[in-house]
Amino acid sequence: MVSIFHSSKTRPSITTEAVDYVTQKHLIHSIRTAVFVDEQNIPADFEIDHDDPISQHVLAFCQGEAIGTGRLTAAGKIGRVSVLRPFRRQGVGLCVMHRLVTLAKRGHHSEVVLSAQCHAIPFYEKLGFQPEGSVFSEAGIAHIKMRKQLRRTAPAAAPRNDCRRYFGWQKA
Repeated sequence: MVSIFHSSKTRPSITTEAVDYVTQKHLIHSIRTAVFVDEQNIPADFEIDHDDPISQHVLAFCQGEAIGTGRLTAAGKIGRVSVLRPFRRQGVGLCVMHRLVTLAKRGHHSEVVLSAQCHAIPFYEKLGFQPEGSVFSEAGIAHIKMRKQLRRTAPAAAPRNDCRRYFGWQKA
């Protein structure tokens, strides 16, 4: 596994950006294709849908390379969260999710929902999502609906896109 961290004491910056779908769709789809189509054998025509052009998209970067993505629909559904294999289990998914939840709060959503692959339930539970309902199959993979209530926060300056402080990797 390739580590994005240089040593046990220092970690390079993982940044996230809300991006324009039209100008960044090649990066978004290259990550999603690698994860969903190539690794999980989801049909390519299922991976891209009518929500893409009308959703807010986030890309995660490490040293200038796009390594993760996710989207938030107008209805407050988070989806297509994916991180390239060499960069998993290193906080990238948490950074993507944090940015998506921040976008949902700014969009005045009172809650966000997602369809989690069952193996990822603990990941989403750490972020405050609660499973609901029964397991269902989507693209031949077991999923469960999860929901998170959002607390309103006072308007603030745009959040830093650097995840290091958010996860306590460096002092403020």
